[in-house]
Amino acid sequence: MSTDNDKKKEYDFGELKEFNLQEIEEEVLNESIYIDVFAGSDVRFKENINPLSDAMKGIASLNAYTYNYKTEEFPENKFSQREQIGVMAQELESVFPQAVAEDEKGMKYVNYSMLTPILLEAVKELNKKVEDQQAQIEVLLKKVK
Repeated sequence: MSTDNDKKKEYDFGELKEFNLQEIEEEVLNESIYIDVFAGSDVRFKENINPLSDAMKGIASLNAYTYNYKTEEFPENKFSQREQIGVMAQELESVFPQAVAEDEKGMKYVNYSMLTPILLEAVKELNKKVEDQQAQIEVLLKKVK
């Protein structure tokens, strides 16, 4: 008989779990995915809340890559053989360690959903810079006329 604690653990978010779609429905898609469904985001769940600063600086230090997984070397992961687009976990970890997890073998995994708020702040920082530059341009144009 399962207890409430067993059920809670079964549905606990934030762990690395692999879902192979082929195992869910045969011959639909042979892709492995690591997925976050929903994260508790209500402010009442949180403490030590601080605004993210210098997001653009962190983002600027990252690189995006195209790559293929080493499917023959890591068959247990059931990685896609298709070309991928992403970041390297080690690079991301150096600037945003919260977005990287490590399994018991020391392999690193990226939580791509954590990039969304980082990119949001980076866009806001860029927008502020553009607005400031536009204001400076308008002042300079008035001086020229």
